[in-house]
Amino acid sequence: MKTIEVNITAEFIIPDDWEVTDHVPDSAFPNDKLRVLKIHDNHYDFFPECLMKMEDTEKVYWSADEGKTEDIIDCMSTFTVQIIEK
Repeated sequence: MKTIEVNITAEFIIPDDWEVTDHVPDSAFPNDKLRVLKIHDNHYDFFPECLMKMEDTEKVYWSADEGKTEDIIDCMSTFTVQIIEK
């Protein structure tokens, strides 16, 4: 087995009513804040294969079900991936 490091960098030009904010997905753990993209009243986190919508502490919904992944990807202006074998 070997280890690789993957660095993904993307830049987005987003609408003015979207914002980057801190979000606490589970109020029982107030120190576990995530930096997320807030679109209206919904919070989105980035993962390598998709975006995930965090609606409440019990459930996670794929944003692709609502078309939000495509909306957000359409805002992407640059995208680079660097893979390093360690």
